[in-house]
Amino acid sequence: MRKRFNEHVRKRALEEVQVRIDKLVYGGDGLGRLDGRVIFVPFSAPGDTLSIRILESRKGFARAEIREILEPGSSRRVPACRYFGVCGGCSWQHVEYSEQLEAKRKILEEIIRHRFPETRRLEIGMRPCPAEYGYRSRARIQVRRSIQGLTLGFYRMRSHTIERIDACPLLRPSLNNALAVLRERFDRNPPPVGVREIEIAASEDTQNWACSSTESGADFKTASGGTTGEENRRLARKIQAFTYSVSPSAFFQANDFMIAELLSCVMSLVQEAAPVSALDLYGGVGLFSLPLARHAHEVTVVESNPVAAGLCRANAAAAELTNIRVIQADAGEWLNSTIATPASGIDLVLLDPPRAGAGKALMELIPGIGATSVIYVSCDPQTLARDLAALCGHGYSIDFVEGLDLFPQTYHFETVVRLRRG
Repeated sequence: MRKRFNEHVRKRALEEVQVRIDKLVYGGDGLGRLDGRVIFVPFSAPGDTLSIRILESRKGFARAEIREILEPGSSRRVPACRYFGVCGGCSWQHVEYSEQLEAKRKILEEIIRHRFPETRRLEIGMRPCPAEYGYRSRARIQVRRSIQGLTLGFYRMRSHTIERIDACPLLRPSLNNALAVLRERFDRNPPPVGVREIEIAASEDTQNWACSSTESGADFKTASGGTTGEENRRLARKIQAFTYSVSPSAFFQANDFMIAELLSCVMSLVQEAAPVSALDLYGGVGLFSLPLARHAHEVTVVESNPVAAGLCRANAAAAELTNIRVIQADAGEWLNSTIATPASGIDLVLLDPPRAGAGKALMELIPGIGATSVIYVSCDPQTLARDLAALCGHGYSIDFVEGLDLFPQTYHFETVVRLRRG
């Protein structure tokens, strides 16, 4: 069957064929069907009727490019960014925001309910961001040298080629200012040869920004002209009741308009759990740890990044919270080497791992702790589902799932899940 389909595709690859797009999928493409087989089409919108050209065929699906929009779907719009379609940062600027939200909700619902049928009784929502654009206070800038000179920008779509970006509509004003200042500065004084990536972060609270390079440890001047070193790269961010010291070299949520919403969502679940002792894995600079310490008698934070772990200690001290213990270690290695049993008294585990997820090995260690509640914050629904499966096989069941759109114009979103034992 596949051989016949591939032969059919090869014959039609050089000619234009028509397809109607049914929906948006995780990864950013639109999905349609041709002769009963799935076709993925970048930059398509639900309801589009397109003339397409097949680019590649694989088992069960094919990829294509748009040759002509014959009839646009009702949600299609003009993208706001002149780099859209070339820069790999956004996939959905051409789609109305309400349609983006519904697409993300359906993606989350489909992934969770397919893997965990028992969740069909749960209502799964997707909380909107109040600002479609201008929400990012952090970004990773690519730096490349060539005979034409120095290029600062982002990766092109599905490529390692760098597209020069003068300004990005997703960035906060102070971050776009930082990008302009860096470009001007590097024109006069290029960064060290080893620098290929620069992390920049900004604080609208204090109207300043900072940057760092993890490859060379190179120091840069801040926007105010001060010298560097880790102390001078710190920024102040006020989120609800706490002021956090953050750094471009340590992870912190990037959406200025949704951090408080995410925090409220998680803390409402913490309040319901009423923990005595809590474990915060992948704790970062303490975004969840500090408010968690207001609800639990004791909080243990595990964070592998030394800068983030140091900032978490500093943030806890600044907030005068003495019931937070910060451990700098890999979460999996620490759990594996620590005797964590029901006797330890930990009754809540909170984890917010990177996009790759916590992994099966770590997740299978959590049941031995004996916590009654586990709260998992994820930016990738696929690795989330994989990790949750390891817990659901050990007496935990999912009773809360909520999506939050921290990444408008892209297919990414955040998810908060609660599991309870028994």
